[in-house]
Amino acid sequence: MSILLGILAAMGTLGVILWRLNAAAEAAKGLAETANDARGLFRRWRWQNRFAADTLDLVTDPREAAAAMMVATAQYDGAMSEREREAILASITGVLGATAKQAEDLLAHARWLTRDSRDLDRCLMKLALVLQKSCTPDQCADVVAMMQRVADADGEPSDVIRASLQGVGRTLRI
Repeated sequence: MSILLGILAAMGTLGVILWRLNAAAEAAKGLAETANDARGLFRRWRWQNRFAADTLDLVTDPREAAAAMMVATAQYDGAMSEREREAILASITGVLGATAKQAEDLLAHARWLTRDSRDLDRCLMKLALVLQKSCTPDQCADVVAMMQRVADADGEPSDVIRASLQGVGRTLRI
């Protein structure tokens, strides 16, 4: 009988030890998951900071800036009409010398760049700075003329658009 009690005591002790080891392993897994979540949190913060920046700050190419300025002008009063779209594509191919495919790509990229822009003046001024750094006064005048053609595509432009175009002209010293 004492041997049986000794075996039961040993099995009970072994069971408690295994149970405690299992609990320690679970705690270690939880700690590892918490550390992984913390690392993921820092990674998410870095990505949010990288993409929380204004998309217009990413523009360095004057052709992209010109296309985005025309799109912002066209979308100010609502969705871009087909006439405005055609005017933008004609300006990109005619004045900027792009092929039809490049013009479509620039238009799509410009729409992406201006998708979150709510303030026309701020958008145009940010993009005008790109042009100011890399274009001659004649090229800047061409961009303002292209924007005017887009604004005129659906009839008489609003006073806000006219004032914005004049502000861009002043910024670009035209």
